[in-house]
Amino acid sequence: MAQMTKRDRDAARRLPDEFMSLSGTPVSRLSRLVKRYWLASGAPARDELVHALLVLLRPLCKPGAVVTDEIRLACEETVNSWLTTQ
Repeated sequence: MAQMTKRDRDAARRLPDEFMSLSGTPVSRLSRLVKRYWLASGAPARDELVHALLVLLRPLCKPGAVVTDEIRLACEETVNSWLTTQ
């Protein structure tokens, strides 16, 4: 069971902003980000995180969408929950 570090927390909170700055499909963008920050986790585990985050971040693909503190916090909580299963 992994504990969330400051690095994990910071990365999780940056995910929405970085997600919006990338091009590609939502899944490919998230896959790149999750691999960047949590490479040490195996591919199946990273895929679980990608799919959990996709629910939160897909709405940011709509025109005019903005990143809110609520989305950042939701990403942090999702990553924390995922890490506790690792």
